[in-house]
Amino acid sequence: MGRIILTFNKQIIKKFSFDKDSMTIGRKPENDVQIDNLAVSGYHAKIDKAGSQFILTDLKSTNGTFVNREQVVSHTLNHGDNIQIGKHVLLFLSSDKPAAEAEQSPQEPDLDKTMILDTAKQRELLSKQGASAEAAQKAEKIGVLTALDGSDIGEIQLTKKLTRIGKADTSEIRLGGMMMGATAATISKRPSGYAITFTGGMAKLKVNGEIVQESAQLKDFDTIEIGSHKFQFYQKEVK
Repeated sequence: MGRIILTFNKQIIKKFSFDKDSMTIGRKPENDVQIDNLAVSGYHAKIDKAGSQFILTDLKSTNGTFVNREQVVSHTLNHGDNIQIGKHVLLFLSSDKPAAEAEQSPQEPDLDKTMILDTAKQRELLSKQGASAEAAQKAEKIGVLTALDGSDIGEIQLTKKLTRIGKADTSEIRLGGMMMGATAATISKRPSGYAITFTGGMAKLKVNGEIVQESAQLKDFDTIEIGSHKFQFYQKEVK
């Protein structure tokens, strides 16, 4: 069963389970995934399940639909894809391997019209959410690793100041493989965020495809590879 994690400004808003054959995304409340933002079209995009595949289709939206920063009309989703709609990002997780705005009163915006994104309007949209975004930034967050390699590891919350990764019994995250070191890497929780450090072994450590020989600061939705194992990192608020 597929899942979608809706985020805004790197903050998780809501999680959705894909428990039907089709799921619509848009501003109107009739959508399965409602994004209440004027940069999002009333019916912006949809995801259809076709066998074991999930197909994303843009519904001729005003501002377009993007997957991993590339604009798409139709796209077969892969586990870990980032779908960008307006300023929102939807993380897709699978358990299987435009016309100008019509004139209107400034006091009464027409919510049935979709605003075309430009720099000025982006600032306007973000300012309306400033109070909630500022409060969210001050909230305590915890790092999470999600397996992208089809393994049964699932999601791992990084609650300790130091999380060891490797094949040793003392590792908090135990990984197999002949090349895997006893402790291949560590993830440390610091005041500035999370950082991953290579500690030894023949299995290479990569972040977003780049080999890490010492340490690297982690950002939301970074992809981490250790040998044949693959994860995605993100942070969520502690409730």
